[in-house]
Amino acid sequence: MLLDAVPPIVLIAILVVLWQTVVIVFKIPTYLVPLPTAVGQSLLTNWNMLLQNMYVTVQEILIGFVVGVAIGFALALLVVSSRLIGRMLSPLITVAQVIPKVALAPIFLIWFGYGMLSKIVITVVICFFPVVLNSIKGFTTVDQDLLDLLKSLAASKSQVFIKAQLPNSLPYFMAALKISMTFAIIGAVVGEWIGASHGIGYVMLVASSDFQNPLLYAAIIVISVVGIILVGVVDIAESLLMKWKSSEVSVVV
Repeated sequence: MLLDAVPPIVLIAILVVLWQTVVIVFKIPTYLVPLPTAVGQSLLTNWNMLLQNMYVTVQEILIGFVVGVAIGFALALLVVSSRLIGRMLSPLITVAQVIPKVALAPIFLIWFGYGMLSKIVITVVICFFPVVLNSIKGFTTVDQDLLDLLKSLAASKSQVFIKAQLPNSLPYFMAALKISMTFAIIGAVVGEWIGASHGIGYVMLVASSDFQNPLLYAAIIVISVVGIILVGVVDIAESLLMKWKSSEVSVVV
């Protein structure tokens, strides 16, 4: 596990050295691209403030992600449970995704205020769609031979779902979780850009307006690390679930 982290750490170190070298050699103004040393100094100086705002953003991400995934999975169940419901919901699900979220953000701010709730709603809206699509795909692409076997054993709909559809949907569902987690991070930060008084997105906005480039880059690094950790947690959950799925080798009705 530790050895797996060596290549990316080495690559990051090379990129930081290259960044420092390019800025110095080509005399790039620091108001355009700050030195890595200045960014590091800003991280150390503002660490407490960044940590407090990171905590707010992580709350928005996690709550929005969990709610979005739950809604997405529930909608997928409704779509596959009935063709009529599927025809009714599909256009609404598509419309909810194609509308630019930046356009929705001001509306949510009016409805839910400048607090955490509006950011959570934006996060939910932006991250539920991959779960819907991938879960539907997993539920509807079950091996036909397995379905025929279950039917020959007089399996009920619930038994078919538990023994065939649900296990088959797991790889699709976990892939959707990774996408939704990245979308949740984007949604929370974009919501904070539109209107907030706390959060990493708010720090980015203030740093940019005040021309504090080192602080801006420090905030970007913080949210990037948060993203790596959260996606890593999803990866761990996927590996555990896939081990469970691989152990399900028999069909019991």
